Amino acid sequence: MGTKEKVAKILTKTSRVLPGIGSYQDKESIRDSDKKLRDNISTELAHCMETLERLKTDISRKGSLSFLKELDDISRQMDKLSRTIRYASRGYAGVFAPNQVDEKALSDLFEFDLSLKQDIGGLGSLVSRISGNRGDIDSTVLEEVRDLLPKIEKMISDRENLL
Repeated sequence: MGTKEKVAKILTKTSRVLPGIGSYQDKESIRDSDKKLRDNISTELAHCMETLERLKTDISRKGSLSFLKELDDISRQMDKLSRTIRYASRGYAGVFAPNQVDEKALSDLFEFDLSLKQDIGGLGSLVSRISGNRGDIDSTVLEEVRDLLPKIEKMISDRENLL
């Protein structure tokens, strides 16, 4: 460990002795972890969109245009969800705000985002299955994706209520 790291560690430990600093650092740590998790979720959605784009390209090269609009609509919806979750609230409140955000609320928010990540993982596996064994579109899986997206969208909008 270098000198800078040692000094930073000592300053961090020392600052936790001051009233309120330790709690602030704990909250900030949860916020940072949640931000990284939401970035990861957004990246997973981006991978789903890339998969759909490749699929749309393959379909159009084969001369079939039957599912292009549906796939494009799903891709746009995923893009919206990706941006919404990436830039969602981090749980800040002003010093004199009547409703302060405590560690419990931030932890609950992080747990909520973990469950959202699981749903996005399920969405990713569905997207990878849209293209069936022969490269054809599996319309039942496509329907499952269309059904899951509004549920995920509702979860993301419900996220704000946790704060």
